Amino acid sequence: MSKNYFILLCIVLLSCKRNDIIEVSSANASFIDFSLFSNPKLKIDTLLINNHDNADLKTFYAKYNNEIVWDNFENRTFILNEIAAAENEGLEPEDYNAKQLKAWQSNYNELADSLVIKFDLQLTLSIQLYIKHLCNGKVNPKALYKDWDLKEKTTDVNTLLFDCIDHTDFKQTIENCKPNHTIYKKLKTALHLIEQFPDDTKIGLIDLKERILPNKKNKYIPTIKKRLMYWNEMKVKDTILSTLYDKNTQEAVKIFQTRHGLKPDAVIGRGTIDALNHYKRHRKEQIIANMERWRWFARDFGNHYLLINIPDYSIVAVKNNDTMQSQRIVVGKDTRKTPILESKISNINLNPNWTVPPTILREDIYPEAEKDRSVFRKKGLVILNNKNQEVSPYSWKKSDAYKYRYVQNPGRNNALGVMKINFPNKYSVYLHDTNHRDYFGFSNRSLSSGCVRLEKPLEMAVHIINDTTKWSLKRVADTTDIKYYYKLQKEKELAIAKKNAKLLAKNANLVIEKKVFPKPELKTIVIKVIDDVYVHQLYWTAWENQGILQFREDIYCLDAELYAKLRY
Repeated sequence: MSKNYFILLCIVLLSCKRNDIIEVSSANASFIDFSLFSNPKLKIDTLLINNHDNADLKTFYAKYNNEIVWDNFENRTFILNEIAAAENEGLEPEDYNAKQLKAWQSNYNELADSLVIKFDLQLTLSIQLYIKHLCNGKVNPKALYKDWDLKEKTTDVNTLLFDCIDHTDFKQTIENCKPNHTIYKKLKTALHLIEQFPDDTKIGLIDLKERILPNKKNKYIPTIKKRLMYWNEMKVKDTILSTLYDKNTQEAVKIFQTRHGLKPDAVIGRGTIDALNHYKRHRKEQIIANMERWRWFARDFGNHYLLINIPDYSIVAVKNNDTMQSQRIVVGKDTRKTPILESKISNINLNPNWTVPPTILREDIYPEAEKDRSVFRKKGLVILNNKNQEVSPYSWKKSDAYKYRYVQNPGRNNALGVMKINFPNKYSVYLHDTNHRDYFGFSNRSLSSGCVRLEKPLEMAVHIINDTTKWSLKRVADTTDIKYYYKLQKEKELAIAKKNAKLLAKNANLVIEKKVFPKPELKTIVIKVIDDVYVHQLYWTAWENQGILQFREDIYCLDAELYAKLRY
């Protein structure tokens, strides 16, 4: 006897009263609960769920009474299509068992109950993992780096999935899991663009140590031309075998240099050669690594923020989605990397003094001082004991070095220059001016000891303070210029001299005591930042701009290692 027939028989029997059979007509048919005829969902043995030792999986199925969930064809299809397209997000479909799931899906109606359950569990595990990777990244940056201080992300995947299932709106929910930043979207475009390029492994590499100057001959010029043509920087082909570095090739090299953040001077030096020697697969891996980083970064940068791209040596100030300023910067050298962090600006110091940090003391100052005590005076450093008393450099001993503070007084030659922007962080880094202003003319500006140096520090200070009534650019400039204080003192002296001249004109015998002014000096001024202005020191080496691929030197050599972790 079939299951449905048995249920129908029960209904008929229950409808009888005192051996009178009630005729089931169209009038009373609405009183029958036809839900009794539907097939119940498959139950999943809790042992199968618990075997996965996955708290999210247990919570998910508990919500649905430990029954299969993915019996809806449209829901399954959307998830499988999304996982199959994971490459568009720089992820691997096989991390989510795409092939096996697709095979089960194609044969779903013929699957045994045990395989339907297995499929359901695996589909849940796969979409949960995929959502986590989209929201948080596949790799934990804190497990990779000591100098990355980003807020750790947590994602309640089940809440997202429950919402999807309840409202049958998977598309928008999954899309919201992906980073919404413009740069991430440009990286997706870059990944699509790089895929359009053919294989380039047959084009040779440039094994060159010396520079190639314009209008000179070199045996590698034909190879360079092939590479420029491959990347669409050069169109002309009729002179490809010529070894002369001609005008057309020079113009193509300039375009290539600009696209890679190099000085467009047409000189083929080390940086240009290194950039030319990247194969397509290297650039694709670089793009994928950068997509992962953008999954680590905060989704909301705030309404007003400074965004620093360390490999691009650049900073932009953004307010209400408008770019207010853009500047060149100097960042930490490879041995003293600028840390990746997110913080909020607390105050700005005009005319800061500089207390030399322990690393610089240990690695730079102490070794020099042991050879020559005059190094302290040469660097403008004052040695102070624990009572804030000055100590003579010539009585300094390495054995007592840790007892002292080493301070550089305010001034244009101070290592921090005339302005410093402070924000809380565990690395004791900040943004500041510099006494090496010539550095901003270099293409490679990985030159500092970890802090970020600004090309236009006073303009940035005025932007952050946001009070031109009290702190106009002129006032900030005057406050940080010792010449301004000498000028004020001179004006006071002239005013007093005029006043004294009038008094003496009335009484030639009058004795007037000469007023002696102290020598002008710069005083440190701390300005509290009232607005919420955030700092994001980040690292990305690839993107797309108006359909053109952009790459920067991986100055801290992070891309290849990260890509390897993603594909491990």
